[in-house]
Amino acid sequence: MGMNVTGKWRYKEDFEFGYSEGEVRLVQIENSLYGEFDFIEKVEDDYEIVVFEKVKGKISEGKVLLESTEVVAKESGREVDYIPNTFELHLVSNDKLVGSTYDADNVCGVFTLERIK
Repeated sequence: MGMNVTGKWRYKEDFEFGYSEGEVRLVQIENSLYGEFDFIEKVEDDYEIVVFEKVKGKISEGKVLLESTEVVAKESGREVDYIPNTFELHLVSNDKLVGSTYDADNVCGVFTLERIK
C-alpha cells in the first residue's frame, strides 16, 4: 500500500523567528488525508501563541501535501490573527516525517513529525 500516516505525531518546527512544538493527528483514507495540528509557537522569546489548525491534503509522488482549512490562535487567552500554513512532508521511515511549511508572508519553517506509539 505504500505509506500510511494515520496516527498521532509529535511536531517540532524551527522557523526564522522562533520554534513550535506540539502534536498532530492525521487520518489517511487511500491517498487523502485530514487532521489537526495542536501546538505552541514561541516567537523570539517574546511571546507565545497557542495554535489549533485543521488540515486536509493528499499523498502524491511519495510526498504528503497538506493545507490549512481552519485556524484558531490565541495569545494570552485572546484570539489573534494567524496566517494559515501549507505543509510538504517526506516519509523518512514509518515513524518519522520531515518537511517544510510556509505561509502567505513567505515565512518558512523546517519540521519533523515523529510517530507517538
